[in-house]
Amino acid sequence: MSDPASPSYGKYLTNDEVTELVSASPETLKTVISWLQQNEISGSQIEIGGNGDAIFVTAPRRYVERLFKVNLQTYQAPSGKILTRSIQPFRLPPNVARHVDVVLGVSDFPPASQKSSVATPAKQLFEAKTESSGSVVSHIIRAMARGGNKVEVTFNPKCLVETDGNYTCSRTVPDVMYFNLSTTTESAVINKTQYYISTDTSACQIINGVAQCKITIEVDYFNAVNVSVQVVFADASKSEVSYWPFPVLATPPVIPQSIWAQYSIPQDTFVTNPNATQCVVEFEQQYYSPSDLSLFFESMGLPDDTPVYVIGPNDPNNAGGEANLDIQYIMGVAPGSPTTFWSIKANSTVEIDDILAWCLQMANTTNPPLVNSLSYGMTEGNVDTYLGAGYLARSDIEFQKLASRGITVIIACGDAGAGDLGPPPMSAQTCDVLHADWPSQSPYVTAVGSTIITPVAEPICYLPPSQGGINCDANPLGEIVVGMDQGLFWTTGGGFSNITGTAPYQIGHVERYLTANADLLPSPGTFNPQGRAYPDVSCVGHNLMVALNGVFIPVDGTSASAPIFAGVVTLLNNERMNAGKAPLGFLNPMLYAAQKADRSTFYDVSVGSNRCGTIDYQPYCCERGFLAAPGWDPASGLGTPNYQSLLKYVMALP
Repeated sequence: MSDPASPSYGKYLTNDEVTELVSASPETLKTVISWLQQNEISGSQIEIGGNGDAIFVTAPRRYVERLFKVNLQTYQAPSGKILTRSIQPFRLPPNVARHVDVVLGVSDFPPASQKSSVATPAKQLFEAKTESSGSVVSHIIRAMARGGNKVEVTFNPKCLVETDGNYTCSRTVPDVMYFNLSTTTESAVINKTQYYISTDTSACQIINGVAQCKITIEVDYFNAVNVSVQVVFADASKSEVSYWPFPVLATPPVIPQSIWAQYSIPQDTFVTNPNATQCVVEFEQQYYSPSDLSLFFESMGLPDDTPVYVIGPNDPNNAGGEANLDIQYIMGVAPGSPTTFWSIKANSTVEIDDILAWCLQMANTTNPPLVNSLSYGMTEGNVDTYLGAGYLARSDIEFQKLASRGITVIIACGDAGAGDLGPPPMSAQTCDVLHADWPSQSPYVTAVGSTIITPVAEPICYLPPSQGGINCDANPLGEIVVGMDQGLFWTTGGGFSNITGTAPYQIGHVERYLTANADLLPSPGTFNPQGRAYPDVSCVGHNLMVALNGVFIPVDGTSASAPIFAGVVTLLNNERMNAGKAPLGFLNPMLYAAQKADRSTFYDVSVGSNRCGTIDYQPYCCERGFLAAPGWDPASGLGTPNYQSLLKYVMALP
């Protein structure tokens, strides 16, 4: 029903028909419920899920302990979050265990902190290049462009000569700071070197006994620059020249109108079918602000009369950047669509990305939103460890159930590169194996990567003139992969699952990529070429202007790309449903078929690499990730959407 070549295309199942397929057998229900009743759990304490394949139990602690043969304790994280769990694994009677996929809320320990800034680097390519024979740790903490044409350089000034194991002058602020911003290639930009001198000592302060400076320098849009810094102290001593090891790229802010123009969406597009619904799903106590949403609509010149339906908790006075981003951009791309803000509360005060909980709630919903955007997840190999044994496999079953009902699930594919590099427990810390991001790697969801909008978007723009390189500044706007190597401060996810096999709809595309790029791939054994490959598509994910607490801030991430692509799908659903056709449902077989039938359905992103991750803006990189290339690739997927071409294709389908 998701394959455009099938006579069953678009003939989705009702929720009752799904229940007929998946509901537990009478034997299973009798066995499990009898076991519960024997342990004095019955009546209102037992709730059977909407598809008859899940049981929710609420009971006093002592009953749960007896039921699962555990000793429950209350644990408090450093953040103050409270969790009740057993450090002992639960036990089930053999006659019950054979009926059970997964048990949640007993022995599973979700991570207490998802934003840790401490990790063991996989391979740190953050070594200073120096112009002298001496060695010194690079004193640039980070160099980045955010939200406009300015590069922000943060550094610790250190003197050239080390005395008794200490850089004594690092405890004082410098008198003069010299910056050199040189273009990264001769062909991609107007070749120039930009020098900047600052004597503004107020840009520096002493933090924990060490000087730290932050300088903002204006640069040209789209021209990646190399950044170096040297300082002079009052006693005339100098620091070595310290280099940031990656280029820095400044691009203009992005608003809904930028997205419409880039993806060929008519400026007057508006969703008119009340059944062309959409949804953003939130975890980790991420809430949205209606007043910020109204400010966004007003400032962007969009109508502010579309209802938002809230399911689950929402605290408008504690709005988060993620939630505001999601709802503002799904509605900004597809104005007029009835939109749901679906917030999932965990069964403890420790918030987790309990995507399975949302799936089970969807199973209890008669008319759920048709297009759903989720910007959460973790490293594939950590899912069962932190969420419970069997969690990943059962999630795939739930995604299949949603797909069979004609429901679209769109997932942001992570901001930590091909290896999902980053702090534990949500990410990986080594390059020995490139780990996939979950649930991007599920074959039953659409995974979305991130791009940058730039005219410097073709490989020829990056060649030296002697090899045919040209200045691309005046070219039409194209897109490249978001990555440290491309001048950003983070890297889009993409790669291959080590658990799930290549999806049938993508086999030909993946084989072509692996064959054509055999000499450029990561080392054999570091990735699984037979795994589910992702992303499927990409969208812009850098410098989106988001209203938060009454002001606009730039926001980045595949978290931005997912709701943008979701909005594009809602626009396509609107046109199909107005023509009496079924919504698009599970997208992937159609997307790969569309690109094969008409290459204009996607802009082919062919520049960029996703080998790096970051921890607190510090780059951590593997020797190789995956390169963007013609056709599908594990850095940008099929590319970014051309709405007009996609609309033509989907309207020709049954």
